[in-house]
Amino acid sequence: MTARPEPFFSWTARRVELDELRESESAVLVLDEVVPVGAGTARLIATRDEDTDIDYLALIVGDVADGHDIAVRGVDEEALLIEGSRTASSPEILIGLRAAQSICGCSDARHVDSQLCLDGPIRTMIASIGVRSVVVDWYHVISAVA
Repeated sequence: MTARPEPFFSWTARRVELDELRESESAVLVLDEVVPVGAGTARLIATRDEDTDIDYLALIVGDVADGHDIAVRGVDEEALLIEGSRTASSPEILIGLRAAQSICGCSDARHVDSQLCLDGPIRTMIASIGVRSVVVDWYHVISAVA
């Protein structure tokens, strides 16, 4: 994986440009369905990373085609549709997080962040739906175990 230059950086978030990736390659979506959430509809998409046989799931709330600075956040995979119906900001992209740790041994939220900011299947999946740039939280509070 190689890092790409980022035009926007803050202490807690990064802006990730997807225009170049969108033109050079696209993900093969194994799932692309319109689903009802709350009073509206959303798009549920999934892709499979052939190298690791891991599936990635995302819920697209609102119209993200040609969108800039679309918020991306991770939510529990089992509550993806529920969280999508509760979303306060539209458009937004929700990435399904598994309860188990990712293959790199880090938390799934940090794994999703690195997939977006570096090359990875999540970045390719989101670029394939027509988003120009996303904003991803880069800082996650780690809760202390008492």
